[in-house]
Amino acid sequence: MLRRISPCDVQLGMYVHAIEGRWAEQPHWPRERVLDDEGEVALLRKSVLTAVVIDTDKGRTVPFNGRRAPAQAGIVAGLQVGKTVNDPAMKGLLQTVGRSRREVMKIVEDVRLGRPISVARLGPMLLDLSEQVERNAAAFLGILRLKARDEYTYLHSVAVSALMMNFARVLDRPAEEVSALGMAGLLHDVGKIAMPPAILNKPGKLTDEEFAVMRRHSQDGARILKAGTGVPDEAFDVCLHHHERMDGKGYPFGLSGDRLSLAARMGAICDVYDALTSHRAYKDAWSPQKALAEMQSWTGHFDPVLLNAFLRSLGIFPRGSLVRLRDSLLGVVIVDNAEQPTRPTVRCFHSIPMGAPIAPEDVRLAHDNVLTLEDPADWRIVDWPAVRDRMLAGC
Repeated sequence: MLRRISPCDVQLGMYVHAIEGRWAEQPHWPRERVLDDEGEVALLRKSVLTAVVIDTDKGRTVPFNGRRAPAQAGIVAGLQVGKTVNDPAMKGLLQTVGRSRREVMKIVEDVRLGRPISVARLGPMLLDLSEQVERNAAAFLGILRLKARDEYTYLHSVAVSALMMNFARVLDRPAEEVSALGMAGLLHDVGKIAMPPAILNKPGKLTDEEFAVMRRHSQDGARILKAGTGVPDEAFDVCLHHHERMDGKGYPFGLSGDRLSLAARMGAICDVYDALTSHRAYKDAWSPQKALAEMQSWTGHFDPVLLNAFLRSLGIFPRGSLVRLRDSLLGVVIVDNAEQPTRPTVRCFHSIPMGAPIAPEDVRLAHDNVLTLEDPADWRIVDWPAVRDRMLAGC
């Protein structure tokens, strides 16, 4: 008999028939199997999978006090299960998400009632988010990706805040700037509170007139923040400019290149990434690998150097990425791995001294752990798109 149980209820001797969930770092189970290793049990219990399906005819049954897994994924469902989670780390992650969600709901209510935003009141929540990101960024960001369609309004800003702080740490920004960028992520979409719900939640493509209304949310948000107290400059900047593009084709002002601050360029990347990897009223979530691969293909949209750093901050390597493996091998990712992001299929060629051209000699496939994402410019690769396309040919 097959039964769906919460990951926190798995025990030695259970027969795992299947695992369910969208978290990119979920364990990889090449076949159905009996749980006979304490390490695997611990890994499942700490994961943010939606459910584990066990076969009670082939292994140990669910304990008498076991909890059925929620029928649908989502943060709210996870919080209900999390009330009885014994693992302190996972319980802390879920509690932080719950507190953050409630604070964002208060922000929305305050703005709707005409009350100014108080950054001081948001300080404890931001500190909580920062600590969770510092402890286990992968797990925390994985949990936030599980938000359901009806949770997007409140949790998108929480996710962007966490992404901004994680990104800032990879860029080695000062602690006070990390905090300011986290606040910027939290408040970047505050102007959407003024948008008509029919436009904000429309399940189809917006008309030109509707899109013109939607474009106002950046400037509406900046006006809301100016009425607040203690709002950092980065928050104003990101709120107003996170829809600008490097090629000047964004809005509201059509700014480009160096006219966009570091904070605004970071905000554009984090905002789009979370939107693409979330379930929305009009679309299903993309995998992190698909989202990042698409973002890399959008010429002129993002700062390419920062986008490369953002990929490093997530430890995700989409198809077409230049990566370095053990033994000083360079290669191009030809097949990503949603279940084990650090172990994609890579077409390798030997690395050679800096300054020399790279030829695809001794080409082979590898499945080793990727050590780092590389910048083609650092290896003096001439015409990287052509080299990448040659590596991908036939794949």
